Amino acid sequence: MAVRRLQQDFRELLKNKVEGIDASPSSDNLFVWNAIICGPEESIYESGAFQLQLMFPDDYPLRPPQVRFITKVFHPNVWWEDGLICVDILKDGWTPSYDILAILHSIRLLLSDPNPLSPANLEAALLYRDNRVEFNRRVIQSIQDTLDKDDENEYEANNNNNNDDDDGDGGEDAHDDSDVDDADNDNEEDNESDDAAQTEDGDTLRQKTTILRHSITE
Repeated sequence: MAVRRLQQDFRELLKNKVEGIDASPSSDNLFVWNAIICGPEESIYESGAFQLQLMFPDDYPLRPPQVRFITKVFHPNVWWEDGLICVDILKDGWTPSYDILAILHSIRLLLSDPNPLSPANLEAALLYRDNRVEFNRRVIQSIQDTLDKDDENEYEANNNNNNDDDDGDGGEDAHDDSDVDDADNDNEEDNESDDAAQTEDGDTLRQKTTILRHSITE
């Protein structure tokens, strides 16, 4: 039942695209989904894009999935430590008629309309109620921290790729030097047939090195 329903939910997501919401199952496990929701427009979260993970029970949709934010979110109804979400649709308000799109839509609405009376993050709930300026500052800071971390990770990945390219070029130069030495030895021996063979071997080594370098950097 769960497998059939999850496949049906996926088809509905593909058929009815909703702006600001995207989700798909993991490549190796239909019961674990990854999702992204964009912050609602005209809300303090609108500049953020938030990753979530959904873990479905074997008897879905009789029971709701466990949903948590992978991206850090400062919000009254989201636990800061593990990203779990306190929202009625995932607890007492759950019915089997809800699908994945309805879940993600409700969570996105929760970003713009928190419920401080049912807090998961007490600090965020108190700030939302008593000091909205500081609450907004903390939300914006958490979003900016995520963006900075993503930029840092991208920068490191690009550097690693460049280093791999440099290593590959060095290996190719080494092969070139080896080819020159081999050619000199062949000239000393005045053996034209051996010289041709060495040149062919050098070309083969360069081709293999180029292929290996491309396979590392791709």
